[in-house]
Amino acid sequence: MKIHVFATIMALYPFTKTEEIAEEFEMPVYKIREMARTCRVKKSDDYLYEVYLQNSRKATERNTVRRKRREQRAIKLWNEGVSMGEIARRLKLSKSTVYKYLLKSKKMKR
Repeated sequence: MKIHVFATIMALYPFTKTEEIAEEFEMPVYKIREMARTCRVKKSDDYLYEVYLQNSRKATERNTVRRKRREQRAIKLWNEGVSMGEIARRLKLSKSTVYKYLLKSKKMKR
């Protein structure tokens, strides 16, 4: 049985998912990796490049979904598009008081 497993690993490991080989032999993935290391077998460059391309596509899709969610959650400020006079009227203050407050808050942020 072991010789058959090692021969199969040497034949399939370079271009097959490790999980698929593990399912075929009903063994844990780490055991398959240990056996491949023992046989000094590595994944082929072509296989690794394909995996890289798949992962980069998935990452791009994830980032676009995240960006869309962020845009949907965009918070509209209470004073967006409202004039200084309208803000002063809503707060029942003079325009100069509101203007001074806004200047102070900008200075404090720095």
